Amino acid sequence: MPTPDELRSDLAAAREEFKSALSLVGPGWEKTGEGTGEDAWSARQTAEHAIPVEAFFTTTICTTCGYPGVDEVKGSYASPAEAATHMDEVAEMCNKKLKYVSAEDLEKKHERFGTAGELLAMNAHHLRDHAAQMRTAAGV
Repeated sequence: MPTPDELRSDLAAAREEFKSALSLVGPGWEKTGEGTGEDAWSARQTAEHAIPVEAFFTTTICTTCGYPGVDEVKGSYASPAEAATHMDEVAEMCNKKLKYVSAEDLEKKHERFGTAGELLAMNAHHLRDHAAQMRTAAGV
């Protein structure tokens, strides 16, 4: 299993990939994807989902480890730049909690979502998945 620092580093890299996708969508911000459900979301809709889920993941990890999480986050973004700014703010808020996750905490189990370590990895995967989705929907 990766260490807490490795998982936090991977999450930071996933956040950068997400922000990179935001920087690429430009005029495709409102263009919807093909398909149904999440596949049909525009880059905007995807960002408005993924950024608040950062806080959800952090709170779930924290409560799994036995300490309080972060405040719920809502997001509505007029532009990719606005979403990127809010992503930075949410990441900073989450990092203030996630920095306390220890190697022992990684093995603690949530009743629905696996271990704290798996949740950290899932958060990074979630961001990467939605970064790819934004690029596809925007046609970049």
